[in-house]
Amino acid sequence: MAARHQYVALRTSLPALPATPFGREALPISAIRLERRLGDLHPAHREALTALERLLDWRHLGKALPTDTYLRRFRAAEPQLAAHGVLDLVAVPLEMHTVVAALRRHARGEPAPAAGARWGFGPRLAHMRAHWDEPLLGVGAVFPWLAEARNHLQEHRPRELERLLLGERWRMLARTRRYGHFDFREVARYVLQWRLVAAWRRYNAEAAGRRLQAGIEQGLGHYRRLF
Repeated sequence: MAARHQYVALRTSLPALPATPFGREALPISAIRLERRLGDLHPAHREALTALERLLDWRHLGKALPTDTYLRRFRAAEPQLAAHGVLDLVAVPLEMHTVVAALRRHARGEPAPAAGARWGFGPRLAHMRAHWDEPLLGVGAVFPWLAEARNHLQEHRPRELERLLLGERWRMLARTRRYGHFDFREVARYVLQWRLVAAWRRYNAEAAGRRLQAGIEQGLGHYRRLF
């Protein structure tokens, strides 16, 4: 295991993030400047951070997990992440993904996963399988946001679902903050929250672009066949 490092200068140089990822204000630090600051990380910590970000890629948020791929990635990275004290920062979001993926399967009328199948993350796989016929798979009390997620799925509201899941990830990271600490865990937590803010800004920009394009095509009417 790499030696413990304190990152007082690095952590104190990172500006405060917004109170919520859903605001419209500009990011307090650009991607380029953030990457430059992260150049001060110990190489082992840089590798661990890369593994975290790869497992928590925004592109998979709110979508069914490619289970085999994720399980392999997670198992490969698990010892490294545990050694650097950041395993929980990925384990909790991946369980969230598993629960939402199970809801999707349930909504499509698919049967419960086979006994002994490796179909997701977390300690509640067997419990959800045993309660597959229930609307919230028997874990609604554990995940208070699950009923709302189910409603978004049923009503085909992907943007609202993604916002809900991102907000839950944000709150999870906020709860893990350790004030007065300047170690790798705090740097990693900050970076993951920064990524969530940047992802939502990008998501909104892409959605606006799609709406604009749809409006243009609708306005062209018959003429759009000429282009």
